[in-house]
Amino acid sequence: MPRRQEHLRAASVLLGHADPLVHKLMDQSMERLGPRHRYVTHNMEYVRAIRQLFGDEAALEATLHLLQDWGVISEEDYAFGVERRPRRQRPPAPRRGAALARR
Repeated sequence: MPRRQEHLRAASVLLGHADPLVHKLMDQSMERLGPRHRYVTHNMEYVRAIRQLFGDEAALEATLHLLQDWGVISEEDYAFGVERRPRRQRPPAPRRGAALARR
């Protein structure tokens, strides 16, 4: 399950907007229920409630949240619009015993 920042990044790239409140609402019962929070908030009835409260764009963003959590949409699907800093390359660690083998 992606972290909230990842949900916001995907929404920004794919939808052109990102509302932290939508994702907070989608995961609000996580603290109490743990992974079972999805039974309460990860369904279309909940998305319809978000649509009534916040409109169509919020409902679309909530649907995207669901698709990410279900593994239908992954970071590879929206990486084209995300600028990432290249990871620093570490030099390979010397192998243990390599010095002993050379003697």
